Formats: sequence, C-alpha cells, structure tokens
Amino acid sequence: MMDKKNFFAQVFTPGTVPCAVFGMAVGLLFAVLCLTIGVGKTLLIGLFCLVGAFVGGVKDKAGFIRRVILFFHRGEN
Repeated sequence: MMDKKNFFAQVFTPGTVPCAVFGMAVGLLFAVLCLTIGVGKTLLIGLFCLVGAFVGGVKDKAGFIRRVILFFHRGEN
C-alpha cells in the first residue's frame, strides 16, 4: 500500500496506473455531463473551472499571461 503523497505524485505522472484511472474518471465525468446537460453547458462549466484554477493557482498572473502570448506569437516576425 502506498502513502498519500506517493499516490498523488503518481496521479499527475503520465504513464502510471493512477494517472490513467484519473484520466478515465475525468473523461467519464465529461461524457456524463455532455449527455445530461449538453455539450455547450459542459464546455462553459469547464471554462469556469479553468478560470478558477488560474485565479487560485497562478501567483504571477501578468507574467503567466505574457508568457502565453509570447508562446503563441513566437514565429510571427
């Protein structure tokens, strides 16, 4: 039996069994939401979840947005 710290480290490590099970659960949740409330509402819920994760999880928001913009405009000179 593994401890909690090791388990959660493996949940976010691609190629491990806990990561596959987590991905399957997220896919199942997305499928159930699409079938019950529709694709548009499900995508809106996902968008709000991403915005909430951004607000709560990123310390340097301006720097993060700057890096994302530079990433997408890197080859346009």
